[in-house]
Amino acid sequence: MPSIVAPLRRPTFRRMVTSQFMAETGDGVTLVALPLYVYDRTGSALITSLTFTAELVGSVVLGVVGGLFADAFDRRRVLMISSVLRGLLLVAAFLVEPVWLTVAFGVLSRSMGAMDNPSFDSLVPSQAVGDLQQVLAVRRLIQAVSITIGPAVGAFSVELIGARSSLLLNVVAYATACALMWTLPGLDRGLAERRESQRGRSYGAQLGDLLRGMTVVVTTPVVTRMVLYWALNAALVAVSMGASIIWFEDDLSVSGSWFGISVAAYGVGAAVGTGLAGGRSFDLPLPVILSISIPIYALCSALCVAAEVPWLLPLGWLIWGIALGPELVLGELVIVSGVPEERLGRAFAGIGIANTLGMAVGYAAIGPLLEAYGARPVILGGAVLQFVMIAMWIGPALHWRSSGGIARGAAG
Repeated sequence: MPSIVAPLRRPTFRRMVTSQFMAETGDGVTLVALPLYVYDRTGSALITSLTFTAELVGSVVLGVVGGLFADAFDRRRVLMISSVLRGLLLVAAFLVEPVWLTVAFGVLSRSMGAMDNPSFDSLVPSQAVGDLQQVLAVRRLIQAVSITIGPAVGAFSVELIGARSSLLLNVVAYATACALMWTLPGLDRGLAERRESQRGRSYGAQLGDLLRGMTVVVTTPVVTRMVLYWALNAALVAVSMGASIIWFEDDLSVSGSWFGISVAAYGVGAAVGTGLAGGRSFDLPLPVILSISIPIYALCSALCVAAEVPWLLPLGWLIWGIALGPELVLGELVIVSGVPEERLGRAFAGIGIANTLGMAVGYAAIGPLLEAYGARPVILGGAVLQFVMIAMWIGPALHWRSSGGIARGAAG
């Protein structure tokens, strides 16, 4: 079977994923710098959590728009325009003085990542040359690495030059992403065919296609279980992520950069997980992985607040990322196989929206919970609920055979 590094030997694919890596690294810096800036300026856990919620609400709206754009326009140009706009918004965030304007521009910049994701994810399968699983694995690998590097850069940048200046420095990442994509004319080879299929159709009809593109979620049992798990887990991780900022700075009196380190640890785990899922037959069934890693992650979160040891939370997120990597790669094989190319952008947008809504629920809940109970009980409660989620996978873990994994389960 081809190696996971084989697709990267192709110059076009290498430049394409490098461009997206830079854009997603920039998103990771904003993910850390913006809430730390808000908390430093306001001292309010509620306002900080609302910043996360605003990002996710914006991501849902722009995700729908991005799905339509991905199938209606040149996907390469969508990626370039998105990078330019994100950079300009961060420049504006740095220049304005009122906190709410800085937050508004920063939130919009961060949310625009959801607009270009459907375009990029739809371009990735077209780059496969008999190595679709490896191409998909590389895409999730570079995403995981960007999630590692972006928050880590954000954490150190905040320490050195402050959160607000870090937003301005982040413009370099988006400019580089746009420049790399500029060198790839003709990348969207299916554009003419998609335009012909959409000729004369209203945007309302195309929005209906977005909903139909999500039917894979309800018609394939294993995918239904996966997406439900993704949404629930995203909500709990959002709660833990929002509470961790308050936990590190107020309860442990340590640097807020621990928040960035925790997110980076997840990225390391996801990179390891996607590396395992690509480049060779992956026979270990997902339910077994999750049945083992979920309680370990929850235990690490619980120990963090019980023992007041900062590094336990990054350790838990590291393990969770390892479990999620194979799930993303093999789950995408099911989606790509079951959705026509002309609707692929909207299908990816639909799956992303489901996950984003899960996170939005978590971030919407975290502010009132922190105000009422504090960070320690909130993180501990999330760990308990994480344990409960094991029930989703105990049955499948007992019955699934190791050969075939998630793709076989979906086919059956």
